[in-house]
Amino acid sequence: MLSRNQSKLITSLRLSKFRQEEGLFVVEGVKMVGELLASDFAIKTIFATQEWISGAHLPPSRYLVEIEEINDSDLEKVSNLTTPNQVLAVAFIKQSKAFKCCDNEWILALDQIRDPGNMGTIIRTADWFGIQRIVASTGTVDIWNPKVVQASMGSVFRIPVHYTDLDQFLREAVEHSPVYGALLDGESLSDATLGMNGVLVIGNESHGISKQIQSLVSHRITIPSAIPGVQGRAESLNASMATGIFCYEINRQRQLKE
Repeated sequence: MLSRNQSKLITSLRLSKFRQEEGLFVVEGVKMVGELLASDFAIKTIFATQEWISGAHLPPSRYLVEIEEINDSDLEKVSNLTTPNQVLAVAFIKQSKAFKCCDNEWILALDQIRDPGNMGTIIRTADWFGIQRIVASTGTVDIWNPKVVQASMGSVFRIPVHYTDLDQFLREAVEHSPVYGALLDGESLSDATLGMNGVLVIGNESHGISKQIQSLVSHRITIPSAIPGVQGRAESLNASMATGIFCYEINRQRQLKE
């Protein structure tokens, strides 16, 4: 049974302020907790129903993890999901390490991505297409937001995300790697030559890449619409959808060169 303090802690972790203060975040559901257990993230406590506990979900390396049995009613009280699913884990936030761009990797740079669903989907997309890491402006949504964690489907445990001064990062990066910006007035993606390394900047859902960050872009690229210039059609693509198309082309060209 959940204690009052445990319940208070879990619900408080829905807010970024308390996640940062405690250094903790919440993972929910059988699949997502399974992804967490398969990662190298340290786990504080797992709260699970008898059904999950009897399912032998723990890998040998995790046998010492603290598990507390709770009932469905307790789980429902603290869950952030519409339909709670057997298990909830409280895990420790891993501190990201400093790094510099190198000449054999692609980095995704996010400028003020605010929507948790978009953020989680972008992380999942980067994972699928082999992007090694993500950098994000300080105004970008926190990756340990429960909705980001859920939308990433476990990829948040595999792709390093570094929050930084994006302006300063790109000023240094452009000395070593081409910086591509996803912009409506750019060169068509189908005509662009993408190398073995680079930085791809994706802008805010509503306003795109900020003017200051645009000034640091060395290559402006775009995804051309099927019928350019026709009014009454969509003005642009969703940020996570556009990221998927750009990452597909980066991966396709990289494979052709290998």
